Amino acid sequence: MGIPRPLRACALVRLGRCSVAFVAVNAEQSEAWNGTSGRHFIEQRERHERMRGGLTARLLAAAQIQDGENVLDIGCGCGDVTILAARAAGSGHALGADLSRIQVAEARRLAAAAGVTNARFEVADVQVQLFQAGNFDVVLSNFGVMFFDDPAAAFANLRKALRRGGRLAFLCWRAREENPFFTIGFAEAAAVLGLRELTGPAAAFSLADSGRVGALLSGAGFGGIEFAKADEPMLIGRDVADVLEYERASPGATEILAGLSPAQAAGLARQVRDCLVAYASPDGVIMPGAAWLVTAQAL
Repeated sequence: MGIPRPLRACALVRLGRCSVAFVAVNAEQSEAWNGTSGRHFIEQRERHERMRGGLTARLLAAAQIQDGENVLDIGCGCGDVTILAARAAGSGHALGADLSRIQVAEARRLAAAAGVTNARFEVADVQVQLFQAGNFDVVLSNFGVMFFDDPAAAFANLRKALRRGGRLAFLCWRAREENPFFTIGFAEAAAVLGLRELTGPAAAFSLADSGRVGALLSGAGFGGIEFAKADEPMLIGRDVADVLEYERASPGATEILAGLSPAQAAGLARQVRDCLVAYASPDGVIMPGAAWLVTAQAL
C-alpha cells in the first residue's frame, strides 16, 4: 500500500441507529476502486454476484443476523450483501461502507430499485471511520477486508463499532494457488510468454495466513475466533469465449494489451484460452473458489 494521505473529514451522517462521520486514508485503494477497477466491477456486477453466490450464502448463514439487529457491511461494493443483510435484519438496519463512490452510488440505486428501505450506503474508510461505539450487533464482509492499509488498526476500529458480544463474520481468499481464477488471466499469461514479469502476491491474498489473521483479531479484542474452509465452485461464464472476453476487458489486461503488437496480443489471448479450456463444461466455465470463513465475537 502507498503512504496514506492526510485525513479528510466529511459530514456526520445519521442512519436510523447508525451515526457515522466519514474520513479516508487509504489513497491507493480509493483511487483504484473509484477508477477502472471500480467501473469494471460495476459492469460485471451480475457475473461477480453469481460467481460468489455459494460463498455469500455461507457468509450470511454464519453471520446469523436476527430481526432488529444493526449490521455493518465492510467493503460493500455494489451492495448485494448489504441488501440481503438488511432483509434479514427486518426492523433493524444495515449500513454498507466502501471506499468507492461509484460503487456506493450503484448500491444505492439497486437498493431503491429493490424497495429495501433499511439499507444505507456510505463512502468510508473503515480503518479510521468514527463509528459510534458499540452501535452494531454484526460486522460482516464479503471479501472486503483484505485491502486495509493497516489491518491491525482497522480490526481494532471495527471492534469498537461492535457491542460487547457482537459478531464478526467475513470471507477472505486463501492462497492464490488454491484459486485458479486468479492465475489464468492476461498478466499470468504474459509472464509465461516472457512479455512481462509476474508481479508479487496481490492484496486480495493479504489475509490468506490464518495464523496472522488470528493474531490480528485477538490483538484487536476479539475472541472465539474460528476459521472454516469455504470451498465453493464458481461459475465464471457461460463458455470459454465469454470468459475470455471478460478477462480481456479487465483493467490489468487492457493495460497489458495496449503495449503489445497485434501478433503478441493474439498469442496472449490463445494462452489464456488454453488455460480456460481445462475448466470448461456443458454447464459453463467453473473454477474452485477457496476462502476462509472467519467468525469471532467482540470481547
